[in-house]
Amino acid sequence: MFPPKPQLPRRASLPLDVAAFLRERLLRGDWARVLPGETELARELQVGRNTIRAALAVLEKDGLIRTASGKRREVVGKVKKLRRSMEKVAVMLLPVPWHTLAPSTLLWMDALRARLQGAGWQLQLVVDAAAFRRAPAATLESLVSRHPSAVWILFRSTAAMQHWFEKRQVCTVVAGSCHPGVSLPQVDMDFRATSRHAAARLAGLGHRRLAVLAPAVSFAGDDESLAGFREGAGDAFVQVHQCNDSKASVIKALRVILTDAQSPTAIFAFQGAHAATALTYLSQQGVSVPAQMSLLSRDHEPFLAHLVPEPARYERQPEVFAKKLAHLVTALGDGVPPKKAQHLLMPTFVRGETLGGAPVPTKNR
Repeated sequence: MFPPKPQLPRRASLPLDVAAFLRERLLRGDWARVLPGETELARELQVGRNTIRAALAVLEKDGLIRTASGKRREVVGKVKKLRRSMEKVAVMLLPVPWHTLAPSTLLWMDALRARLQGAGWQLQLVVDAAAFRRAPAATLESLVSRHPSAVWILFRSTAAMQHWFEKRQVCTVVAGSCHPGVSLPQVDMDFRATSRHAAARLAGLGHRRLAVLAPAVSFAGDDESLAGFREGAGDAFVQVHQCNDSKASVIKALRVILTDAQSPTAIFAFQGAHAATALTYLSQQGVSVPAQMSLLSRDHEPFLAHLVPEPARYERQPEVFAKKLAHLVTALGDGVPPKKAQHLLMPTFVRGETLGGAPVPTKNR
């Protein structure tokens, strides 16, 4: 006997598919009070008006919309209740893919995701380099329109971005420092106080000529760091060398430092990667750390603990950072202004093995 002839797969109902699509947009908040007309929806979805009419009948039966004679279909209160019961969304805007970020950043991002999930939130990562350009308004307008009910988290944000979000009154939290003139809720390290402490510690060890390895593309926290370092340095001479993310750029700055007739005796690196390059290059050049050159890193990265000598640095707690950030996100999402919107956290100083007293000046190292 032959097996029974298989049945053809059933064709999905197009009106039901359209109804599901429209339901998702309703719950997302694309239409606050009324829906577009049938003709407009048919043109946008590239289906016939009869299909649109059938899909809308499904939504009306579900109690999501209602029809009034001579008027567009209205969104009813049930939609708002369903929106509140849906999983809330926090969107983190990034200039580069997440896997290219520093390990220390990934640690607090992972902790943030876990905390938000525990509170019924979803963390979405959106990468769009155009949002970080000088004139990002059109890009930001498009992004926000696609996520109308989200709370936005800005990381490595520019002044133009922060001003745009504040002016538009979009629910926004800055994972970092606000630029001058911006008062958005923020969570960051107190870079000014940290860098002031770093300079004072180096000056206390007798270092009178100090070098700073700063990122070529600076953010608000980097500007605060430089200001704080100059404050802590007092009358000590401070050289600032800007470096991009490449090893070659850091080495170029170090060559200038080492060939200076009155070269610095201590280096303060903003980034952990720059500190690692400095430590290994100095060793290659026969410069003893800390006997001939002290080294201090503003940022902590997990790999720094494995270097010999272990760099002195400032370590922040990713769980604490994520906790403060999650609190601001959920408070804004619930429509409750947080009692304290500006959080500056002090990191823990790790003494390491790269700090020493200033060496006796010599013509050649």
